[in-house]
Amino acid sequence: MRTYLAILFLSAAATYLATPFARRLAIFLKAMDLPSARKIHLEPTPRLGGVAVFIGFCVPFVGFYIWQNRVSEIFKNYETAVFSLVIGGGMMLALGIYDDCKGADARKKFIAQILAALWLYFFGGFRIEVLSVPFHGSVHLGWFGLPISILWIVMITNAINLLDGIDGLVSGVTATIALALGIINVYYGNTIIAVLTFCLAGACLGFLPHNFAPARIFLGDSGSLFIGIVLGGISMFSLFKSATATLIAAPLILFGLPLFDTTSVMIGRLAARQPLFKADKSHIHHRLLELGLSQKQAALYLYSITGLLSALSIATVIEGERLQVFAALLLVLAIGWLGWKMRAARLRCSPSNKPSTIY
Repeated sequence: MRTYLAILFLSAAATYLATPFARRLAIFLKAMDLPSARKIHLEPTPRLGGVAVFIGFCVPFVGFYIWQNRVSEIFKNYETAVFSLVIGGGMMLALGIYDDCKGADARKKFIAQILAALWLYFFGGFRIEVLSVPFHGSVHLGWFGLPISILWIVMITNAINLLDGIDGLVSGVTATIALALGIINVYYGNTIIAVLTFCLAGACLGFLPHNFAPARIFLGDSGSLFIGIVLGGISMFSLFKSATATLIAAPLILFGLPLFDTTSVMIGRLAARQPLFKADKSHIHHRLLELGLSQKQAALYLYSITGLLSALSIATVIEGERLQVFAALLLVLAIGWLGWKMRAARLRCSPSNKPSTIY
C-alpha cells in the first residue's frame, strides 16, 4: 500500500509543479477561455491544464525504471497496455490542445475519439469481452465486444468533457472516481490497474489547487478529453473483468454523475429540437448555480454525490449480486427524483421557462 500512496503523492506533486508551466504555455499560445454570455467566469483564463495533468500522470512510470520493487516488475510486464493508454491519451491531449487554441467542431472530435478508442482496442487490449449479468452468469460478447468497447470509451470521454463547466468540478469528480477504482483493484489484487488509477487520481488532485474556484487555469478540452479517455480505458479493466464484471451495477453507479448529466442534457436538447453538441446552460452544475449555490458550493455538493456513489460502487463490487441489483434500482430512483426536483426548482426560479443567464 505504501507504493500506491507514493505513486499518488508523486503524480500529485508533479502535476502541481507543472501547472504554472502549462499556464504560461497557454498564455503564450493564446489558448485563453474568454468570458461570454454562456460562460460563468468574468476574466480571460488560460485553459491548457491538460498538459500538466498528462505530465503528472506519466511521471510515476519513469520512477518504475529507477526504483526497483515488486510493483515495478509487474509494471514492466504490462508495458504495451500502459503505453498504448498513454498514446491514446496523448491523441486526445493533442486534439484538446488544438481545440483550446484554434477550435475544433464536434464532428472532428467525434472521429478522433473513435480512432483513439480503436487504438486502445486493437493495440492496448482495452476490451469488453465478457459481461457478468446478476443471477445469470457470464455472457461472452464475441464481435459485439468491439462496438460496445468503442461506445463505452467514447461515452465516458464525452461525459467527462461535457461535465467540465465550473471550477474544479472535473478534477475533483475524477479524483474521487479514480480513488474508488484504485480501492477496488487493490482489493482484487489487480496491481497494474491500481497503479494507473492512483496515477490519474494523483494528477487530478495535484491540479485541483490551481483549478478550484476561483480558478487560475482551466483543464480545457486538452484536460477533459485526456482524463475522459484514460478513465474510460482504466474502467474497462476495473469493472468489466473477472470477479468485478457486471452489466448494470458498478459501472453505472460509479459513473452515475457524469452519465446522468450527459443523458439529461442530450434528452433535453432532443426535446427542444436543438443540436446535440450545441453548448448551453442545461448541465447539472448550471442548475445548481441557478438555485443560488456558488461555484465552490456546487462543486463540493457534486463531490459529495460522487463520493457516495463511489462508496456504493465499491460495496456492490465486493458484496455480490443482490446488493448490485438493489443498488442499481436505488440509483435509478435517486436519479429520477433528483431530475424531478431540479426541474421543479428551476421552473419556480424561471416562470417563463426560459433559462436564466448567469454573469
